[in-house]
Amino acid sequence: MNKFFTLLALVFLLSKASLAQTQTIVSFASFGQEEDEAIYGMSGASLFYFKIPPQNQINGSKLVLRFEPSQALIKENSFINVIINDKPVYSSRLSKDSIQTLVLNLSKEDLSPGRFLKIQVKTLLTITDDICKDLDNPAMWLKVKKDSYLSLVKDAKGGLDNVNISNCFDTKRAIVYPAEPSLNDLKAVAWAYARLKKQPTSQFSFLSRAKFLIVLKIISWWAIWAACLKIKNH
Repeated sequence: MNKFFTLLALVFLLSKASLAQTQTIVSFASFGQEEDEAIYGMSGASLFYFKIPPQNQINGSKLVLRFEPSQALIKENSFINVIINDKPVYSSRLSKDSIQTLVLNLSKEDLSPGRFLKIQVKTLLTITDDICKDLDNPAMWLKVKKDSYLSLVKDAKGGLDNVNISNCFDTKRAIVYPAEPSLNDLKAVAWAYARLKKQPTSQFSFLSRAKFLIVLKIISWWAIWAACLKIKNH
């Protein structure tokens, strides 16, 4: 009997580990939302655009919104609305919790062209029973927390097969070319440069293959040194 329960526990742990490996947690902060996003006024809205990586699928993924309403609000008369890809998906009164969490399932219909996830959070807030007094009240706010996140499912079918040069330019930070480039190499560098310049973050560098290998060696040496130092400290 003990062996049976041990085996059952092992299967449970393995299934949990397998599930964890298929999920990627990406916080709003890692998308560049470094501060909480405050929505002010009686009727306000904030818009978020997130690029979904090609190695993830949207079906089965989740949006986890965490938000903090002003303590001065009349919660039962204040509302939050979530619109994804220009379609309303959630509306509710605020609860009395100081930090509230909302979990929404995502599907392929939620993606806009270019694999962008467009999320709009709208609020209708109330502090008093007098709308005129509420209009200019600075205590009318709700903050979308930066630790809100997307729980993305890894694409089990395609995996890295879905990743190509056309859909991952926004993650690239360097152009590596041969030490003695041919005319075709130079054309490829020029094409890549033109594409990278169109990205919102256009800070990147040019590296010859020799310099690139040196950089890789330095990174490897640093990683080994850090690992040895960590072992020594333990």
